[in-house]
This record gives sequence, C-alpha cells and structure tokens, in this order.
Amino acid sequence: MKWVAKNYQLTALSFLLSNQRSGLFLDCGLGKTSTSLSLIKIIRSAKLSKGILLIAPLRVVYSVWPNEIEKWDNFNHLTHTILHDKTKSTLWGEPKDIYLINPEGLPWLFDELSKKLTNGEKCPFDTLIIDESTKFSNPATKVKKTKRPTRFGYLVNMLPLFKRRHIMTGTPASRTLEQLWSQSFILDEGATLGINFYKFRRKYFYTEDWNSYKWILRDGADNKIHKAIAPLVLEMSAEDHLDIPEILYNYIEVKLPNTAMRLYKEMEKKFFLEWDGLKASAEATAQSSMKCHQISNGRVYEDIPPDLEPEEIRAFKRTRKVIKIHKAKTEALSELIDELNGKPLLIAYHYKHDLDAILEVCGTNTPYIGSGVSPKESKALERLWNAGKLPILIGHPDSMGHGLNLQGSGNDICWYSLPYSLENYIQFNKRIHRQGVRAAVRIHHLVSLGTLDKAILSRLGERAEQQIDLRKAINKYRKLLKC
Repeated sequence: MKWVAKNYQLTALSFLLSNQRSGLFLDCGLGKTSTSLSLIKIIRSAKLSKGILLIAPLRVVYSVWPNEIEKWDNFNHLTHTILHDKTKSTLWGEPKDIYLINPEGLPWLFDELSKKLTNGEKCPFDTLIIDESTKFSNPATKVKKTKRPTRFGYLVNMLPLFKRRHIMTGTPASRTLEQLWSQSFILDEGATLGINFYKFRRKYFYTEDWNSYKWILRDGADNKIHKAIAPLVLEMSAEDHLDIPEILYNYIEVKLPNTAMRLYKEMEKKFFLEWDGLKASAEATAQSSMKCHQISNGRVYEDIPPDLEPEEIRAFKRTRKVIKIHKAKTEALSELIDELNGKPLLIAYHYKHDLDAILEVCGTNTPYIGSGVSPKESKALERLWNAGKLPILIGHPDSMGHGLNLQGSGNDICWYSLPYSLENYIQFNKRIHRQGVRAAVRIHHLVSLGTLDKAILSRLGERAEQQIDLRKAINKYRKLLKC
C-alpha cells in the first residue's frame, strides 16, 4: 500500500522539517508513526541525517515501528534494527536508517557509545526521535541511592550527538506542568524553560508542604509556560481532525460489605489492618493510599516483614499471601458481563491480585496482556481480538497503553481498578477509541462507594482539564506567532 498524507499530517511534517528541534503533541490515531517515517525518508534522501536513533516503549519498538515500515511502499526501503537482547550487536554492523531502542536500554547504549567513540568509532546516528516523550518526564538525572544516571540522565549526556531532535506524545503533562521541563530540555537543553529544573519549579510553582512534596502553580504561571513552549511544539487533537464516534462514560457504584468498609476506614484512619492473623500495615500516607486502593478492589497484599535484605524481599514477594476482603467488585463485574450479553469487553486491572480476581469471574483461561506476556504474544491477541474471536481481553495499562490497535472488535472498556495516572487512563481507552472504531465507545468504571475511588476519578478529571487547557493554549499562542 502507498501512504498518502492527509492535510493535517502534511502540516505536522512541514513543522518537523522546518524546526530541527521540535515536538508533536498528537492524539492517538493521527498517524504520528507514518508522519515520522515520512520525515525520516526525506531527511535521509536529502542526506540531512546519517541515521536516526528512535526511542520508544519496548512493545512499540517490536511491533508498531517495524510493522509500519513494512506496511507502506513509501517506507519499506528504510532499513532498521532493534537494539535489544541478541540484536544489540547490530549497532556497529552495517549502517541502518533507523536504530530502535527502548528507554531501559539507554544505560547499555551510553556505555557502548562511550567506549567505541573514545576509540575512534563514528556514531551511526545524528538524529533523535522519541516516541512517547513522557517516559522522560522525571527531571532527576541521578538515582539518589546509587548515584547512577537515570534514563533522563543518560539521555542528557548523549544529547550533543544529535543535531536534529524530535519528541512525540499525546499526553505531555498528564500529572502536572512540571513534566514539560525535561521534555523541553531534550529539545533545546534549557533555552526555553531554563537549564535547572529546581529553578524552573521555584519560578512557576510554590509549595505549602513541609517536605515540599506537592507543588502548586503560581497565579498566571500556566499561561507563561504555555506561551514559552508554544514555538517548540505542534498540538493536534483527534476531535479536530478525525470523525470518531463519541465516548460514553458509565459509573457503576459498588457498595462494600459492612465488614470491608470498617476495615477500609480503619486503614484510612490508623494505617493499620489485621485480618485472619495476617498483618497489613501502611507506615506512610502513600503506602496507606495504596492499601486503601487495594481494599476498595477487594484484596490486599500481606506486608513485607521489616529488616529483610533485597534478595529476601524479592523471594517474599513471590510467595506473599493475598488477603481477600470482599467480592463486591467481582460481583459487579459479573453483572456487567451479563448485561453486555456476549459483546466483547476489554478489562483494565492494576494489581496482580486484581487479575486473579477477574480470572475467577471470567475463567482462568481468559487471555490477558500484562507482565510476562511477550510483544509477539500481545500482537497475536490483538489479531484475535480484532477478528472478533475474543469475548473478553484483560490488560494492564502499563503493558498495553501503547502500540496496540483494538478498534476492530468491541466498544466496551471496564476499569476494574481505577488508575492514578491520566496518561495510563487516556492511552488505554485509546486502544479502542481511535480511527476505525464503528460505534460509540463505552467506558465503564467500577467505583467503590465511600473510598478513594471517587478521589481518583476527581483527580483524573482535574488533570484532564489541565491537559485540555495546555492544548488550547499552545494552539492560541501558535496562531499569535503566525500573525
């Protein structure tokens, strides 16, 4: 097949070609992969680049990019290699147009480049493209305990190798506008938002916490940040460019049994829980929140005993018990499945014991995509789902939030366990709500009454509004730039 660019893709391509250091904030379904391949084809043909380092989540590295390259006649001449596991050695083999790597592979890449370039080898790439730049939203350059660089730290050390740099994401600030600093730094090394994250944060935010944990935007700071980054990025939303059926949101209220609610309130109040002789305590607010989250879903992990060595902790986690608190959510899920009467359902889970609980309802052989499932197995399940052969598919947002297109079958998604991350929430829903889906997509949420489930939903809504404001502001300031 021949890829033919749509008008909005031509706009994006022109922006990237005109701005050697730039970003695309594009919704899922707008074709950022094929647009980027068109950019790569042009700059390679014009000898404007000797090679491209393309960083993306592992599943995207293995499935999306190779598949798109092979799919289109325009791009199937582009050579590529994946720098992972047994194919790492191809870095110094015959030159390729595209070198694919996941963020976790950067420590190896940095060490490899440090050794070879010092010995006179030439770097095989001089262009950087990051697919899902939010993987670098943490501004820390070193791990506190080990002092080793973080993934962002390794990338910062390699930035001088790249004369052309591009980032892409659909959720640039899914938690806070603080996330924009590191993504901007990748492009211009601090020219826009400053060379020091902590100075940037003090300039635009303030904190009232004794431990400086939560930072709040100063009055008018959001507009200043929006205006500053507008020249760097192009924003496009699916609603403006694609004809996609609407999303319908359904909130299924789940009433916990009295005993479960009492235990929940006890954890919320005292950060401590005892059930059937097994201890499950939470010593900090964040830990307590996680425990409450688990209880609202119906199960909670037994606590890790204190004073264990790292190896002992890993061994304990493999065998630790799960305390079963209630079945209210599994019963609600069962009722939803009955109501759908055979319509395909995609179910999102968070904890491993959530998956176990869902499998008890749906059957132990129900397929899922999560930890331990390879990219190859995921693609096989994607094909079966789109062919209408899977009535239920279970998935973890971290494992299937990117790189899978599931719009071919089914219009229903159920959040068994509500996520803290807006990025995970949006990206998981976009597996179905994207170009090609044939009817309205229904998002079902199992919400335990009287628990932090309500708070999580509220927080997701606040962050979504911030994301929308960011998109609108970037478009506004870009129009002013053209005047």
